[in-house]
Amino acid sequence: MNLPTVTVLLDLVLIMAAAHILGWLAEKLGQPPVIGEIAAGILAGPAIIGHHLSSILFPQDARSSLNLLANIGVTVFMFAAGLELDRGIFTGARRSIPTVSAVAYIAPFVLGSGLAVTVLTRYQTGHRLHFALYIGCALAVTAFPVLARILHDRNLIHTEIGQISLACAALVDIAAWTVLAVVLALAHPGSTPWRLTLLIPLVGLLWWVLRPMLERISQVGTAHTMIVLGISGALAVAAITEWIGLHLIFGAFAFGVIFPRERRRTVESGVHVLSAILLPGFFVVAGLAVDLSSIDSTAIGELVIIIAAAVLGKIGSVYLAARLTGMQARPAAAVAALLNTRGLTELVILSVGLTTGLIGAQLYSLLVVMALVTTASTAPILRVLGMAHSPRETPPAAHAAGTIAPVTTQPHGVGDAALLTDAEPDSATR
Repeated sequence: MNLPTVTVLLDLVLIMAAAHILGWLAEKLGQPPVIGEIAAGILAGPAIIGHHLSSILFPQDARSSLNLLANIGVTVFMFAAGLELDRGIFTGARRSIPTVSAVAYIAPFVLGSGLAVTVLTRYQTGHRLHFALYIGCALAVTAFPVLARILHDRNLIHTEIGQISLACAALVDIAAWTVLAVVLALAHPGSTPWRLTLLIPLVGLLWWVLRPMLERISQVGTAHTMIVLGISGALAVAAITEWIGLHLIFGAFAFGVIFPRERRRTVESGVHVLSAILLPGFFVVAGLAVDLSSIDSTAIGELVIIIAAAVLGKIGSVYLAARLTGMQARPAAAVAALLNTRGLTELVILSVGLTTGLIGAQLYSLLVVMALVTTASTAPILRVLGMAHSPRETPPAAHAAGTIAPVTTQPHGVGDAALLTDAEPDSATR
């Protein structure tokens, strides 16, 4: 009997069950399922159940296999996130989008970098500049897929607020992955620097060669063919970017961006099933690294400062930018709260930082708590603003990782005044 294999299989069952139950509970509490699924991952780690029980449930000889499955799950998730980055989001885009998205990234990035060189200096693990840039990147991210799911659940995805939020989140995500790629390249230049020069030809190959080929295949390919092509292509390009010296998330995301949009719904069905099986393992792998037992009063104070900087950097700056571009108070506050959602995208970036040595375990734990708090704050703020939860049918497997629900964009001709005044919300959002 292969005991490690048995352990991994049983662990997968336990992980999926815990993620599903706590994700369902989070939905009942008006939160996105990702909140419950992150909590399930933290629950599995030593922070809650203790080192002894955690090591029994998830022994060391099984963790490498779980980590591999988690990486596959993250790769599939990032492919799905790339699929959601639809150019149609910018249909009827308002003039506020470039300003709001720039502020939504720059302000928390600057605050985070400032924290790194002042409040968080004792956590510095390497070069001061690389550490500062990474912390700035960690605070600046917005979880585009989780945001799309929140908008979908609250019937806001067709509104002007939804469109502006999605467009800004898409631009912030692009900035986040770009800056993270630069930080990783700066932090680890010595291993295989020549491989990084392959990044530009890879981007050209994806956009000008592979994208047209995929468009032609999509015209004749069956649903099964497109699902297999999408997942296998994402894994292949992810492997290339990992080999280049960046991270697998970049390749998977890029492949999702170039994938034919007319077959997105077809591919999402297979992606969601695979995510429901593998991605919850990522939360456990992330949770196993969270250890709050060594946190002292100083760390608690630092956590409060981190959360305050993250919230102020996003909500405060976005609200001011939206108001300055002509948006009314209530919708500006809604857009600011939505862009403060960090969710799984934040966990991916934090895991990259931990595995590459940019941050240590204790700071990682603090930043995971920050991600959980800022994501959980979105729903209550929307309720205060009069945009309460509106029940709708959940697509099959779409709530895995609390993430991807099909996004449809607003047609041309949507007036800028729609949901951008202080008028009462309509019945769909009440």
